[in-house]
Amino acid sequence: MRVVVTGASGFTGLQMIRHLCQKGGLAVTGLVRKPLPLFHGDNFSCVGADLLDRARLFDVLSMIQPDGIIHLAGLNHGSLKELLDVNEAGTKNLLDAAFRANADCRVLVIGSSAAYGNAGCDPVTEDTPLRPLSDYGVSKAAQDTLAQTHHAACGSQVSVARPFNLVGPGQPPSFICGRIVQQVVEIENGQRDALDVLETSSCRDFIDVRDAVKAYFAILSHPEFSQLCTGRAFNIGSGITYAISAVISLIEEITGDRYTIRVPDNPPDVPVPFLVSDTTRIRTITGWAPEIPFEESLRDMLDAARSAAAISKTIV
Repeated sequence: MRVVVTGASGFTGLQMIRHLCQKGGLAVTGLVRKPLPLFHGDNFSCVGADLLDRARLFDVLSMIQPDGIIHLAGLNHGSLKELLDVNEAGTKNLLDAAFRANADCRVLVIGSSAAYGNAGCDPVTEDTPLRPLSDYGVSKAAQDTLAQTHHAACGSQVSVARPFNLVGPGQPPSFICGRIVQQVVEIENGQRDALDVLETSSCRDFIDVRDAVKAYFAILSHPEFSQLCTGRAFNIGSGITYAISAVISLIEEITGDRYTIRVPDNPPDVPVPFLVSDTTRIRTITGWAPEIPFEESLRDMLDAARSAAAISKTIV
């Protein structure tokens, strides 16, 4: 099976490539904006292509003739126009190129739980209306709708995954847990004296990226993908929520330290105070279930952040 992973150099992309390269019978190609020496292996290669370069995408996928694509590439910050250009228009280019290269190519578009917006306190199913409250969420809802419309209009083999809040070693500080872990390591190294967060009350469903990539491949490789997966969305989450304050408490238990927490004098309103997944669909259809406890994810994140900080000191 020839599998292409877009956004292969990103946080999730690197974990996705690692997971696929451990599988037998796969020829894996990482698609990135600029070719990078990500991995070495007989079953892996890396190709440069921009989602907005439609002609280049058509040429690359025509050359590869993929059997499956896991579409991770996208933009998570910027203006609404920039987000829509990449996340919606870029996805349209990819889907068109994939369908032209191989009409039977399976494509898993990685959306986001941000598309749900404030869905209340009950577990969110895939049938919950998409009512995003952020520009990013709007762009991911548009991408999600586009993917399912492409399937309906063209008969393309497209499915959507909606991951909830990812965690895991190497997570950048643009994610809340990545930011907290980085600050904890900075406190350990005497670079700061407190944790700075915008608020501590919002509750999120955290899923380890190493579990998430297994879920993505479980969908893409399902023997009845065309019957059970195409035109459908799948929530990827743990089904368990933690408040930001609880995340910090867990880290304090792991490190054995207590941290001063600083929040703004006038904390911003939290548009989505609570969000938790219902993952019945993916569990029923694929048998996938998360395996890594949240505390283990945090331990691994701390270890990775400490190692990165030690390497940074050595280089300096």
